[in-house]
Amino acid sequence: MKRLFLILLVLSQWSWAQDFSNQWEAFFSYSNIIDLEQNGDLIYAASDNSIFVYDTLLGSFETITTVNGLSGESISQIHYSEAKNLLIIAFNNGLIQVVPETGDVINVVAIRDKQTISPVEKGVNEFLERGDLLYMATDFGIAIYNLELLEFDDTYFIGDNGAQLAINSIDVSGGFIYAATSNGGMRRASISNPFLLDFMNWTQINNDSWDEVTTFNNSVYAVTQGRFVGTPNGSGSFSGIGLQLPARSTDAHVNQDFITYATTDFVLVYDTNFNEIFRVDDINGESYNYTSAILFNDNLFIGTETAGMLRVKISNPIDNEFIIADGPAFNSVFSVQTLPNELWVTYGSHDVFYTPDNAIRGISHLVEEGWINYSNTEVSGLRSIPKVTINPDNPNDLVVHSMNNGLIDFIDGVAGTQYGINNSTLESILPPSEFFVRIPDGAYDSQGNLWVIQSQVDNALHRRSPSGQWTSFDVGSVYEEVSSSSSTTKILVTRDDKIIFGSTDGGLIGYDPALDQYSRLTEGLQEGDLINNYISTIRIDQRDQLWIGSNLGLRVLTSVNSLFSDDIQDTRAIIIEDVDDIPRELLRDEAVLDIEVDGNNNKWVATGSSGVFLFSPSGSETIFQFTKNNSPLPDNEVRDIAIDETTGLIYFATKNGLVAFKGDRASKPQENLENVYAFPNPVRPGFDGNVTIDGLTNRARVKITDIEGNLVFEKVSQGGSIQWDTRSFSGNKVASGVYMLFISTDDNIETTVSKLMIVR
Repeated sequence: MKRLFLILLVLSQWSWAQDFSNQWEAFFSYSNIIDLEQNGDLIYAASDNSIFVYDTLLGSFETITTVNGLSGESISQIHYSEAKNLLIIAFNNGLIQVVPETGDVINVVAIRDKQTISPVEKGVNEFLERGDLLYMATDFGIAIYNLELLEFDDTYFIGDNGAQLAINSIDVSGGFIYAATSNGGMRRASISNPFLLDFMNWTQINNDSWDEVTTFNNSVYAVTQGRFVGTPNGSGSFSGIGLQLPARSTDAHVNQDFITYATTDFVLVYDTNFNEIFRVDDINGESYNYTSAILFNDNLFIGTETAGMLRVKISNPIDNEFIIADGPAFNSVFSVQTLPNELWVTYGSHDVFYTPDNAIRGISHLVEEGWINYSNTEVSGLRSIPKVTINPDNPNDLVVHSMNNGLIDFIDGVAGTQYGINNSTLESILPPSEFFVRIPDGAYDSQGNLWVIQSQVDNALHRRSPSGQWTSFDVGSVYEEVSSSSSTTKILVTRDDKIIFGSTDGGLIGYDPALDQYSRLTEGLQEGDLINNYISTIRIDQRDQLWIGSNLGLRVLTSVNSLFSDDIQDTRAIIIEDVDDIPRELLRDEAVLDIEVDGNNNKWVATGSSGVFLFSPSGSETIFQFTKNNSPLPDNEVRDIAIDETTGLIYFATKNGLVAFKGDRASKPQENLENVYAFPNPVRPGFDGNVTIDGLTNRARVKITDIEGNLVFEKVSQGGSIQWDTRSFSGNKVASGVYMLFISTDDNIETTVSKLMIVR
């Protein structure tokens, strides 16, 4: 009974994270290194919310991302336990994830779910391993985790009267545990005292503000926020050793006879007498912000905020290199556009009112060989780049948009002409300034004309002919809502070269260039019956239906051509039945940020807070809903979607990273049943999505039974795959066990059998 109680106690504190590597890919940035750890010949580099592992002997990389089970939250610190062969990752929201050698990820939620600790004070500032125990310096105190039992031990609140106190650094020396704080001085207690839970057993021995405390050369050395290095004196307080660092310490690391301090501008290595033996400031004349440093053999590995990990050889400083796993320049992805086997990424965002963030981040291009990241200077210094528009007649010809200073031609990876108020019809919202020329979107027609929309001006629509001639269209004189007080949003061109674009206040506008006529849908009855006049995204499906997203939901116009007819049709909502069989409007009150249509006319819909949905062609059936809880999505706000029909990848852009689902290609009907498989398999505890049975022929019949032959699910495929929510005909989730998949083609000529394991 005691053993069972222990197992239940452990399970209440952690759970297995789901591995999605069979059906997802991750594309995270590794430019900003938060922390470094060493394990033998391996260097672990933690970036914003993912990790790359560098093999110093082979020069190779592995990555650990949300696809492998990481949470996608921002990382505060990492630690590698050589004794237990465990990687421990701490996140700013208090979640701890433990990664054993098997690669399976364990979620430890005790700190994250602790209601009495402020959400902004749950990150870990430093780890200290002693025996089976891992001490964590946090913003609320010292938490202790048992690496053998995989459970939390005690938590020490050592502030005055037992209050929570932010601990920046901890270490043990001479029988004492030291805690360096910003507001509570240096505190210590006897490490052998069995009552360290009692704050009265902790003594404040100094009133300074401290960044670091480190055991080195059989003594304790600490660094004040004034950058002075001190060590305990005979009275138990600290005395300076006559050394002041050139900047505040961000990290300290001991390697045998050397101690390394990383500061924002410098990395310094000292010997046991605190003689400086090596210093890194700039590299090849360029300065970087440093975050952490590890001395390993004759190499200094340094984390930077923008350039990944730097290696500098101590004995030969000119032998240096930047080491970074392949990825985009930044994690905060705003838009994505695909070509066959290629992807373009932008980072410049704007808010719901289309006010730009003035980000200076460049753009990125994913090709088969890897990532090509173009700096801001390589795109003519454009700020707040929300989109690139690809010329369908020449995929190497792009137009890069800016929400600040116009747009540029970008051909074969080289910036060309920049268009603004002096060489086009584009206008500034604050004339005569060359800045504040806001171009959120663009599209090409079949004649090679580039159409772009502009925000907060009357001439909201512009056309550039293939010969380079610009023409502006005064939309504000037709619809006063689309003027200097409003922003345009998204634009598309119909099959017969009509123009449709959205706005934040004026509804959905159509323009027929052949007739020079405008039309519009608004929220009024018999005028479109939109949810409201805010249009966030638009898309035409394979049946020429226009899908319209707003910040409050979704509408569908049955025929896109009706927008240009004299008899305007109202749009319709999609009505579905919820779990209680109550009719409701699909995505009501949900911000719809993007809509994409795949080869089967299914609709991928990105939302502002509920992840991404895959709906059937009519929208009446939800095939998938991906969120942070059931997929590798690093955030539930999905800003943009792009589909590569060649690879079958569906890319999802979020502010915390870019991931892709391997979906479309696999969902097409197969000629036979030779490659049938189910994923995820096994289904692990905590998984709340659908199981997909893929590799099917069209109209294949799938029967699922338990091991005793009881039928629990049956369906006929409408393409190359089906989804099962792991519920039986009764509506209840099936129990743990092995389930048999009996599959036959429409003509019953071919059959196959497969297995699926479910673990609750």
